Amino acid sequence: MRITGGIHCGRKLKAPPSLAVRPTQDRVREALFSMLAGAFPRLVFLDLFAGSGAVGFDALSRGADEVVWVEADRRNCSVLAENLSTLGATGGRIVCADAWRWVRGPGRNLRADVVFADPPYADAQAIGFGALMGDLMAGDVVRAGGWFVAEQPVRMDVPDVPDWELLRDRSYGRTRLVIYRRSDGAHEETHR
Repeated sequence: MRITGGIHCGRKLKAPPSLAVRPTQDRVREALFSMLAGAFPRLVFLDLFAGSGAVGFDALSRGADEVVWVEADRRNCSVLAENLSTLGATGGRIVCADAWRWVRGPGRNLRADVVFADPPYADAQAIGFGALMGDLMAGDVVRAGGWFVAEQPVRMDVPDVPDWELLRDRSYGRTRLVIYRRSDGAHEETHR
């Protein structure tokens, strides 16, 4: 597993020990950041259900001011901390908590420009991204004009969610990236 772009491009990341972790493939991350290129640099990036944290590390390498990784598994959190330390990067914060609950509680203190969510596929199908996006809106976690990116299996439906505009829906093998933009008419600036 390696960082695919930015100042740390090519640097290897230690993988978490959990067999349940499914790191986002290099080509999927490259495609994601190509689609989000206009958003960088100088933004707050929230990596929910971080697992390996590869997407967040790519965001940090590409110029995000702050990356917040939220991951429930303590072993994965330890590996995230080790990778952050090894890179010597600043602007990263690791929250070891259940992302579904964190968004409804302490996460409401964050204002992110981009939220990336890649929960275990079974959880995503059972709970659905629509509920998570509703919680993000209710807590005002995503800045006006900000993005929500879901990584999901290709067979999973793409929800139509109020106050979110579907921008992109791309498939890469069995993986699907769905990108929304907050469109509720709020007039807050997207970037700091």
